[in-house]
Amino acid sequence: MSLEVVHSESSAPLWRRIGWLTFGEGIARTGQVLSAILLVRILAPSAWNVIALGLSVYLVAVTIGSLNLEHSILFFLPQLTDHQTNRLLHQTVNLLRLSGVVSGAVIVFVQSSTGVLGTMTIATCLACAVACELPTVVMAPIFIARGEERNASLWDSSHAIIQFISIMIPTVFGAGAIGIASGLAVSGFIRLTSFSLVFRRIVNGNHVHTPGLLKRQILFCAPLGVALAAGVLTRSIDKWLVAWHEPLKVGIYSIAAFEVPILAVLPYAGGAAIAVSMVTLFHNDEVSGAHAVWWNQARMMSVVVVPLTVGLVVIAPELFEILFSRSYRTSVLPFQIFTLIGLHRVTEYGAVLRAAGRSVEIVYSSLILLGSNLVFGYIGLQIHGLVGLTVGSVLAFSTAWVWILSRLKNVFDVSMRQVFPWSAWGSSVAISCATAAFAFYMSKGGDSAGLRLVIKLMVMCGVATAIGLIKQRDKKVLPMRGHLLEGNSHA
Repeated sequence: MSLEVVHSESSAPLWRRIGWLTFGEGIARTGQVLSAILLVRILAPSAWNVIALGLSVYLVAVTIGSLNLEHSILFFLPQLTDHQTNRLLHQTVNLLRLSGVVSGAVIVFVQSSTGVLGTMTIATCLACAVACELPTVVMAPIFIARGEERNASLWDSSHAIIQFISIMIPTVFGAGAIGIASGLAVSGFIRLTSFSLVFRRIVNGNHVHTPGLLKRQILFCAPLGVALAAGVLTRSIDKWLVAWHEPLKVGIYSIAAFEVPILAVLPYAGGAAIAVSMVTLFHNDEVSGAHAVWWNQARMMSVVVVPLTVGLVVIAPELFEILFSRSYRTSVLPFQIFTLIGLHRVTEYGAVLRAAGRSVEIVYSSLILLGSNLVFGYIGLQIHGLVGLTVGSVLAFSTAWVWILSRLKNVFDVSMRQVFPWSAWGSSVAISCATAAFAFYMSKGGDSAGLRLVIKLMVMCGVATAIGLIKQRDKKVLPMRGHLLEGNSHA
């Protein structure tokens, strides 16, 4: 298995693997965003408040309940034989089944104790959805480890579409919160059924008992599980702070705190595409090679992620005016501030620490982010409401970013200046901000949101095209200059 994994990963270009993974995860995230947008437009604000909280609980349960076991697939498979691989996969699925049952029971218990989810029927449906979905989270990593990024993409995207349809049908027919929760349960059952069929087809060989494998997996995943829990709580703690401090604004803040699919997906896709390579390089003590792979991936993604982030900030007012009713217009500024967090998300930083076997430092990073987000977010909320809360989130992510880069420089044994492609990232930030300012200035005369949006997009796309053409010209001119200089030197 290990030889097959390494060979398959090197046989396809990095950009193609990232592209497939971005497509699949992008469809999944887009489905979540479209669901939220349609729910906001169809439901009354009070009903959206209830649904937003229920969906938040569902996502937290699925994420924490996975115990980060899916990441152990990418870490262990390059090191195992075929029979050991089969053992690991069956073992992982069984652990996830148990976790699904426990997570579902916790949801039911919380509802019976607090009534926070409205009715027990809603809680039961959410519990069933979580229990069905958790065993299936290993499917995409299995495909990735086999070098089948296309299949991983199709798996994620197809089930995202099924979930979207399952949620929207009861919504359109006025079934309310119970109908939406039932739709989640139905999509979870479909996902579990298809997983069982595909898993049996792929993992059909013998699997032998491997002494110590379960212990190694648990020791690897335990700190990552804590980090995962801290990470998902970080993404939810701000919503819960709003629910506690300003309960009528949960729906508004849920819109403001949207993570745009492409910006959330690209770091994950890039990290997943190079994960097996980095594990192999670290395993062979080729630290400089691992740094080169990660550094180049971060540099490449900076050229994409930074302009998209800045562009989204500048077109946000027009998007909100077109997509949402007037009652949600107050979400624009918090959304713009929150989106700025994406400027540093040009790679998955934790992938390096996982590949290097330094999972404990991922825990520290996640706890630092959770703690600083709670502190800065609470202070900001008290001072300036939702805007202050989002400013606090930006400060928290900035603090955690500096901290984890300091860990990575120790892993790669380089300086803070060398660990990250600062030059490429800084250039992208500067050019993107200048372009955004010009686009904003050019659109000021637009009478409607649609016209202003078109002007901004035309300006930004025009600048991006011009920069691309200049870079292509430089690539052609520089070799010619090199030949001329070489000829002059010989003369």
